[in-house]
Amino acid sequence: MVRFISPFWLAIVLFGLQSYSSLGQSLLDALDTEPTAHAVTATFKDTRVINMQSNETPGAGVLHFVIAHRFGRINEGAYSLWGLDNASMRMGFDYGLTDRWTLGVGRSTFQKTYEASMKGKLFLQKSDNSVPVSVTYYGVIMANGLRWQEPDRENLFSSRLSYVNQLIVTRKINDRTSLAVVPSFIHRNLVDITSKSNDQWTLGLGGRHKLTHRVSINSEYHFLVNGLDEETTNSLSLGVDIETGGHVFQLHITNSQGMFERAFLTETTGRWLDGDLFFGFNLSRVFS
Repeated sequence: MVRFISPFWLAIVLFGLQSYSSLGQSLLDALDTEPTAHAVTATFKDTRVINMQSNETPGAGVLHFVIAHRFGRINEGAYSLWGLDNASMRMGFDYGLTDRWTLGVGRSTFQKTYEASMKGKLFLQKSDNSVPVSVTYYGVIMANGLRWQEPDRENLFSSRLSYVNQLIVTRKINDRTSLAVVPSFIHRNLVDITSKSNDQWTLGLGGRHKLTHRVSINSEYHFLVNGLDEETTNSLSLGVDIETGGHVFQLHITNSQGMFERAFLTETTGRWLDGDLFFGFNLSRVFS
């Protein structure tokens, strides 16, 4: 006997076949879909290229500690052990408020300078190049701690202060090479002679190239847009980064004695051709 399928059950079967087909197509579509773009990481090894800031910041709740030494002039000769007898030092702490924003403090023996800074990632480079570069803001206020040269006159605390604002534009070209372009605006509340401007602009260029998984060579150059005077010159630095487990060890040679922004951006006096250079190192450690 021939039995006919009820229209109700026929509709159920057809609906099931359609659902199964749609599910299969969805799975195939998911397999064909490209992975979601992610933010590019590890553009540089540490928060500084050499002197200049990189785009890197400590993560949320992480304390980043760096101690830096800058020895005397290499051309002082054997009597001062090519500058090793004379050294200045800087200690700095950066704390990650979030994964993108950091507050920092520091103190240098050079000019007995105190620092307070803020750093934040505004844009992150994406793996699909939808955002081709990372852009990071860095701002620091510095206070000169030296005794007043003329203590008998009225001296304002504001005269000790200087400010630097930067945009750090970086791009990780590939797994080995990264570049940075850093325009900076520097303001000093007080200058030593009236012919000097309180405001200056610089343009910094920096780069990193990995030799091995733990070793890279770094370089940076800062051009004074306002022009040089008889004493100052542009800052040029070369260095090597070595990662040793929980530390990053940076060795470098530079013509800048100061290790804070106003000093190496606008007060560099050493000249490479004269051997008027400084050997130094940075040693950093993070604490969760």
